[in-house]
Amino acid sequence: MKKLMATAVLGLAVTVSGAMAVDGKALFKSKGCGACHQANVKTVGPSLKEIAQAYKGKEAELIKFLKGEAEPIVDPAKFGIMKPQLNATKNLSDEELKAMAEYMLSY
Repeated sequence: MKKLMATAVLGLAVTVSGAMAVDGKALFKSKGCGACHQANVKTVGPSLKEIAQAYKGKEAELIKFLKGEAEPIVDPAKFGIMKPQLNATKNLSDEELKAMAEYMLSY
């Protein structure tokens, strides 16, 4: 019985973790972030891979940036293009911001 419960709890944790990544991806897409940020190619903005490398181990800093509370560290020269988009991310809940950051950092 204990083993069954442990397996069920572990399965739930994996499901919740997976759901966060899916939610982050959905938020990223629904907020139009993919128009400027591609997975591996720098376009209007830095790629997700560049963002993930710059913010590796700094999820809280990425969330602060998405809230408009921190300076950009990836490509400050293009920050002016990103400013209007921050209006959309500033209004996300902490849970949504965490999910989006986790998705972005998964690259």
